[in-house]
Amino acid sequence: MNVGAEGGHLPDVFYTMQLDRYGSRYISLHKENEADSGRIVWALYSEKNGMLDSAIVDEKGKLYKSVGGGAGGRIPPPLKENLKYSDSENVVVAPLSAFDEIAVDLKSLDGNGCPLCERGKITFVLELDSDRKSFIRRLQSYEPLFQLARKAGFSVINFALLCSEFSCGDLSLFLEMFESVGLEPPPPPQKRKLFQPSSNGGNVLRLLKQKNNIDKALKDIEKLGTTKNFQ
Repeated sequence: MNVGAEGGHLPDVFYTMQLDRYGSRYISLHKENEADSGRIVWALYSEKNGMLDSAIVDEKGKLYKSVGGGAGGRIPPPLKENLKYSDSENVVVAPLSAFDEIAVDLKSLDGNGCPLCERGKITFVLELDSDRKSFIRRLQSYEPLFQLARKAGFSVINFALLCSEFSCGDLSLFLEMFESVGLEPPPPPQKRKLFQPSSNGGNVLRLLKQKNNIDKALKDIEKLGTTKNFQ
């Protein structure tokens, strides 16, 4: 999946599905390249009632995270040593949720470096599966990510597909995508209106539209005093 907004694109996030004491989760992987099998990325979390509550960030809004040691990065790094909080009783080191990693990065996208861009819009680019039902199920598994995007301030969420020309043009598929994750399709783009100035230039345009005879139109324009700079 690729995520982009008016302010840019998120960095690549590699992930895998893992079942641990906190349930079945998408967890982040560190990869040197796409062929790399990857190592688990760990982070600091607050824990509540035996479940992960929220990822902990520093004063700059950055995650306390690090790649694990050993084969596949399965050995937790000593992240608590970097924590400045005096009370770390309810803080645990756990595999970083890919959704939590993306949620932190989302905050840097909205209009960043683009002061004239319309803010609040984000697009998720997805690769379409050959089987429509399996694709919709996969899309539904990303629903927490779309909710995080809303919390980050993105009021308009859109989808784009990497697929064949025929399947990409399937309007019913796009409508099903939004419905399956409880989102409203974004409104169609508004058509820009052409405004005619109230000066003589506007009168010239109206005259040209009304006259079929160019010579007569030019005489009318001459009366308006708009041809004095032309020879």
